[in-house]
Amino acid sequence: MSERWFYAVGEERRGPVDQDALFKMIADGSLRRSTLVWMKGLADWAPAGEVAALAGAPWPAAVAETVPPIRKAAAPSSGAPAADFLHGLGRKLSDLADLPTISRMPVREILVGGLSKATGTEDMEETFAVGTAATTPKLADVASGWPVPRIFWRVLGGALATYVLLRLGVSEFHNANFYPGLIVVGSFVMPLAVVILFFELNTPKNVSVYQVGKLLLLGGALSLIATSVLSRILPGSGVGAFFPALLTGAIEETGKALVLLLVVGKPRYRWELNGLLLGAAVGAGFAGFESAGYAFQLATSLDETFGVIQLRGMLAPGGHVIWTAMIGSAIWRAKGDRPFETAMLFSPVVVRRWAIAVVLHGLWDTNINPAYVKCAVLAVVGWYLVLGIVTQGLDEVELARKSAAAAH
Repeated sequence: MSERWFYAVGEERRGPVDQDALFKMIADGSLRRSTLVWMKGLADWAPAGEVAALAGAPWPAAVAETVPPIRKAAAPSSGAPAADFLHGLGRKLSDLADLPTISRMPVREILVGGLSKATGTEDMEETFAVGTAATTPKLADVASGWPVPRIFWRVLGGALATYVLLRLGVSEFHNANFYPGLIVVGSFVMPLAVVILFFELNTPKNVSVYQVGKLLLLGGALSLIATSVLSRILPGSGVGAFFPALLTGAIEETGKALVLLLVVGKPRYRWELNGLLLGAAVGAGFAGFESAGYAFQLATSLDETFGVIQLRGMLAPGGHVIWTAMIGSAIWRAKGDRPFETAMLFSPVVVRRWAIAVVLHGLWDTNINPAYVKCAVLAVVGWYLVLGIVTQGLDEVELARKSAAAAH
């Protein structure tokens, strides 16, 4: 065949190869449905499984690897059974979510590297002054490589300091005027900080603080209403037993996902990283308002109020924020730079990541003991998948940059 195809391996473009060679790679599992490919005539790079010209390809029934075999050969067995088990489990999770593994991602540098870098007021202002028509960088100017969040730590520290001051006002000065602020700020400390982390990971810098704030507040409130309506339509949800908890997960994740339809049609938001951020904003609003509601119900007991705020704050990074972020990333991956169509909500990537979020949410709400161990394991699984999504999203942006540069 005469078609000349290019395909992606991490951040590297390879090719050209003819379609026979591409089909052979598909048959032996070295090119997956999620691998980005391009040929003359396609508007942009796209996952191989979504390209019409490859519909008749000999796709294997199951693919054990997320990356080509060359990367597998570069990561031999460690010889430690526990490490090998975790490595294999990670590959299976990545394959289930149609994601790359995070073996090449500097996780430690991304999550804590920003602590060692000085960040002044001007740096913070520059970080937040993005996302408008005038402040969104051109694709060629988008920074490549792995972002190192710094503002996240400053926002987290400032929010925690505010909460401590409000708590002193209540506990030491017995001033009831501090109480509403304590509940609200305490409930939003961690969800807000995690959203800022996703804001910094959004390397295209095309989403403004205004849009994030709108989805966090308005979107959070709307998602609570949406889940309330769905709960009336689908009775039987709850916590404790597995099936009621799973239904709770399905209702709440669907309610939050529906709110994302407010912005999914905006053409300027074309990247998977955008969906990750916007989904996180809705999830953070939902989590914050829900935590504030639980704290308010315990308003007659200061100790219980402090306890629920602190407990939900510690658990927040592994809960609603990342579950909705997963779903948002899937919706935007299915949409890409095309006009949004309702059918995209039923694409395999959306259904799969929605189902993963629902299962994680359902397990979170079940009575599996010890509860802290359960939540810790689910948080690790969730963040493994989220970092895989970030990897995939950064690859998408980088490939688009190289494609645009090649076209010129």
